[in-house]
Amino acid sequence: MKWSDDYATGIARVDEQHKMLFSSVGDFREALDAGVGSRTYGMLLDFLDQYTRGHFSYEEGCMERHRCPVAQQNKDEHTALLRTLGQFRQRFAEHGYTAGDAVSLLDTLDDWLGSHICRVDIHLKHCAGEAAR
Repeated sequence: MKWSDDYATGIARVDEQHKMLFSSVGDFREALDAGVGSRTYGMLLDFLDQYTRGHFSYEEGCMERHRCPVAQQNKDEHTALLRTLGQFRQRFAEHGYTAGDAVSLLDTLDDWLGSHICRVDIHLKHCAGEAAR
């Protein structure tokens, strides 16, 4: 999945963070396709853990500051993704790397990113735009 300007929220820091996530997921997909997923899967999980904590906190703060009407939905969807990522981390801790989990994680992220950003995060563009007026 690649970044598109259709995903832009109008808040530069949020958009840059989203671009970094798209890039990281793409890099891991390339590593998986090249047969080195077992060496990088743990790093991806660690990255996602750190990334989601910082990004979600910042984005949720933006939605609150701009009184975005989907702020609670955004938090709820973040919580659901964090729970899902926690399940992947738990399986990795218990069983180590499996190609099936790696593919499933990437598919989950692709689906979530496309859906969440286009349905929820994009509301920031309108809310931030109104605040600037």
